Amino acid sequence: MTRSPGEQHGGRRFPRRWRARQAPGAVVAVTLLLAAACTDGGGPAAEPAPARPVTVAESEQLANVRFRNFDAGSRKVTARYTEQGHEVRLQGWFDYTTHTGYGLVSADGRPSDRVAWNGRLVATSTGDRLGTPLRSLDGWQAGELDPASSPLAVVLTVLASLGSDRPENPMLIRQGGALWLREDTTGERAVTVFAGPTAAPKELDDDGSAGAAGSPAPSPAPTTGSVVDPDAAGIRYWVDRTGLAHRVDVRLGDRWAAVTLEHATVTVPPLLRDVELRETPDRSES
Repeated sequence: MTRSPGEQHGGRRFPRRWRARQAPGAVVAVTLLLAAACTDGGGPAAEPAPARPVTVAESEQLANVRFRNFDAGSRKVTARYTEQGHEVRLQGWFDYTTHTGYGLVSADGRPSDRVAWNGRLVATSTGDRLGTPLRSLDGWQAGELDPASSPLAVVLTVLASLGSDRPENPMLIRQGGALWLREDTTGERAVTVFAGPTAAPKELDDDGSAGAAGSPAPSPAPTTGSVVDPDAAGIRYWVDRTGLAHRVDVRLGDRWAAVTLEHATVTVPPLLRDVELRETPDRSES
């Protein structure tokens, strides 16, 4: 992708607004690779239980999601997308103590870019290996992380918002329209799948992390009468009984992106903490 010129910062030129690069032969795009559900062929499948508002206990479970990530520290993250038959993958880590992520974007198995982000800013560099997180972003291109710019930017923004140094308010979660969807498994782990609250998100803190009630949820879900449509919710959380999320589904238009979160011991330094951006003159107005 062609990057616009930016202001000098520490010997590097940082564009004001970042958009996901197109990997060779594929578009970094909007579709998620969903795990196909199947039956054992032993008879007709039972009707799934209808979605319902979360109970008090379930809202307390969901309220711990961001705190449990913060308490865990670093999580290994993997996201997959498809577009026009091409598979795109993001793999790496997000450190919820430093509020910084580091990963590699690939298309059809071909690495394209390394990426570092913290919720407000993102930096990219062409690379074909993930390696361990760097200590410096010398030579990288950095700019604002704009979730309106690409589906990948949406996923990065959501990942950055999933940590908080305290639990959320369960009552606000119930009032925000969170739904119980079903009991399920991811891998061999039993989880509960929730549709996240549809209330407006809280602003990110200065370090790019979400506040205690922060949520990347999109606009409120449409309703049919007094019943919230679970398919219209913007985020789904696959959560164990302790409140630790093992998967998050993120709506990208009319499709979903699936992101798995796993235990990790990798520390990601606060690579973007000292980056400052300046407004770039709009050439179209000159």
